[in-house]
Amino acid sequence: MNIALTSGVALGTHIPGLLLDRALSARGLPSRVYVLEKYFPEEIRQRIQAAKGRYSRDYRLAKAAHALATDHAELIPPETLAALFDEWDAAGAGSITVLSGFWTGIVAAYVDRRPGVRVDVCHVDAVPSPSHRHAEEITGSTHTWLLDARTNTLNEAIPVTQAGARLPWEARSISFLAHGGGWGMGTHAAAAAQLVEAGESVSLILPEPWSDPPAGLSAYHQDPGWEPGLGTDFPRLVPGQGTGAPSFDSREHWSDAFELTRRSRAVVSKPGAGTLIDSLNAATPVLFTEPLGDWELANERVWCALGFGMRLSEWLDKRDPAMLQAMHERLRAAADGAAPYPDRIVAQGFGRRSR
Repeated sequence: MNIALTSGVALGTHIPGLLLDRALSARGLPSRVYVLEKYFPEEIRQRIQAAKGRYSRDYRLAKAAHALATDHAELIPPETLAALFDEWDAAGAGSITVLSGFWTGIVAAYVDRRPGVRVDVCHVDAVPSPSHRHAEEITGSTHTWLLDARTNTLNEAIPVTQAGARLPWEARSISFLAHGGGWGMGTHAAAAAQLVEAGESVSLILPEPWSDPPAGLSAYHQDPGWEPGLGTDFPRLVPGQGTGAPSFDSREHWSDAFELTRRSRAVVSKPGAGTLIDSLNAATPVLFTEPLGDWELANERVWCALGFGMRLSEWLDKRDPAMLQAMHERLRAAADGAAPYPDRIVAQGFGRRSR
């Protein structure tokens, strides 16, 4: 059994956890995903939901708050943590993949209890993200960097395992998809308006409904009924009024946002880890808006160095569709050649408890 540890306040770790869970299951290794905030008291979860709305409306506030991010794992009641450890024991947890660094203190305590468990800290960002910056080192753990800002390399990938996830370039029906990641933060809405003014057609994902989007823009909003930690379902979207409803047939295998990404010729977004994982799996280039912090800026620099994206402002200066197709081709080749992270977990015997 492999356990993937994620956070609902960073869907850039949660979505990779869901993808990893499905990839390992497809390879015959049982897997479970655990979301940190599920174990917080209800009052704390409500505060997080309220903060989500504030951050999506005020990007400056979001940037300041993320720069000061702290570990709140101590909010989990001791009896809840003891029951969680008992659950891991009963499941026969042999390996743990730490995607959110906020779990590290908890995992360190569990390793003290079960020394045979293998732990890999999987970094989805190219430099340490806020959740990993002050995390303690777990005894015997290893570290995996999917992207590495030191070398500007793509080292490994968490794939979408379902066949047909990547659409041919000529089959893509959406010109640009603009979004702000899982929490809808950033300058993507202004960027979408800028593209519409330039005569481009755009699909835009927003945290809340937009009843009357302007011509040339199709709006979607996040399903308010979806919450990380309630299950292993991917996030869902609701088409806005006046938007042709998408089919969204593959909710078992990927998120609705990825469904739109795979149909698009470019994504307009900040350089979050989840956005880049979707970009690679769909072979859809990214035109970057303002990053949330230095860890996202590092992601952007790696993606641009590899020829998988560029700043939106730079693309608008040229507006050359051939540049997008060239980035798509590079992404397609990179995705075909990238080492699958789940394969290494299985090959190294992770998931089977040492005796």
